[in-house]
Amino acid sequence: MSTLTLRCVKAAFVALALGIGLGAWFAIDRAPGAWLRPLHAEMNLWGWTTLLIYGMAYHMLPRFAGRPLRRARLAEAQSWLAIAGVALIAIGWVGVVNAVPLAQAVLVAGGALQVAAAALFALLIGELLAR
Repeated sequence: MSTLTLRCVKAAFVALALGIGLGAWFAIDRAPGAWLRPLHAEMNLWGWTTLLIYGMAYHMLPRFAGRPLRRARLAEAQSWLAIAGVALIAIGWVGVVNAVPLAQAVLVAGGALQVAAAALFALLIGELLAR
């Protein structure tokens, strides 16, 4: 597997562990769930699911299409944007819960990175699958 694929898949499993860990914590103590539910959802949906989809798509779709990605370096950048977006949103949510100044700005920045990463992914895969 390529380093691009492995990076996305490894990051996805880190997010899965954190998301499941939060869920287990909420099962033991329901109080934090009220405040940290968005973080739990973020880690499971954007972290685990989306990063895994990126990694698996970068591995499988070029093989199915019978040609490599046209812009592999842009795909590398996309993976880092996606991972950074998940990390910034996680940091932002923890900051928002703890009333840290500028935490909302960190949260918004993470969301912007995720949107940029998703748009780049769509562009890269669209180019790959276009005839």
